[in-house]
Amino acid sequence: MTLVEEYKKSLKMAEAEELLDLAFYRPLAFGLVKIIYRLPITPNQVTFLSLLAGLVAAYYFSTGAPEAFAIGAIWFLVANVLDCSDGQLARLQKSGTPLGRIVDGIVDYLVTITVFICLGIGLTKHTGDPSIWFLVIAAGLSSAFHAILFDYHQQEYISNVRGERNFLDREIERCESELKKLKAAGGSLFRRGMLALYLHYARLQQSAQPKKDTAKQYPPDIYRTANRAVMRWWSYLGSTMNRSLLIVAALFQDPAIFLWVVIVVGNLWLLVALLWQRSSRRWLEAAVSSGSFRAPTGRNAPAGV
Repeated sequence: MTLVEEYKKSLKMAEAEELLDLAFYRPLAFGLVKIIYRLPITPNQVTFLSLLAGLVAAYYFSTGAPEAFAIGAIWFLVANVLDCSDGQLARLQKSGTPLGRIVDGIVDYLVTITVFICLGIGLTKHTGDPSIWFLVIAAGLSSAFHAILFDYHQQEYISNVRGERNFLDREIERCESELKKLKAAGGSLFRRGMLALYLHYARLQQSAQPKKDTAKQYPPDIYRTANRAVMRWWSYLGSTMNRSLLIVAALFQDPAIFLWVVIVVGNLWLLVALLWQRSSRRWLEAAVSSGSFRAPTGRNAPAGV
């Protein structure tokens, strides 16, 4: 297997990945993974290193000193590279587990929440204006909403293009199977509790989906035709873009710029994504119903196809 092939194997699906991940973070992460993947280092250990780097970044953001913002940006960049590394390591080692995905998700949320809280503290010290918290909260909620929607559409896209059943259905089955094995083997209470918590969360997500999304399997080629361009648009709302904007703003010692970009540009971008996705969904439903699976052209095409 060539290095390029091995790199591609470490990715989820290139066309559904964030461009900054493909161009910058994942190549760096892949280099790190190549060094360590034969060592007795687990993906979870890399995840906790990502947590540590993220918390160090948050500390520097909280000081409010301009030069500390730049140092925090560098640590946040390290955290993002490590965050990419754990998944790539799991895929190359074939050591991924439902618990590993849960831990990775919890660490991501913990780092993000801590960074925003510390950013609010630091900007309050830096500006002397407590009202900056309104911007921090608005940007934090917007960022979380953007990331959740991107994750949902990414998993939906990957599942349909691979011809697999709904991601959540498969994830729930895997978690239920893993939980049964742990109970039968008397596994640790912590692992069982984490899996049970994630299983409950996944079932809530499943119940919130439209029934047609969980029941219908679209032909992979036609699904890709209808959604490939809008999937790329969605990718700019992922957590990597969000973190990179903060890193750049902090390197220029003015993280407040990041807050305005997320609130204004990010939410306008989200509105376009939702409208575009709705258009693509309508065309897809019509194409499947009619049995016409050719790529649309002209005014009958969904935007971006």
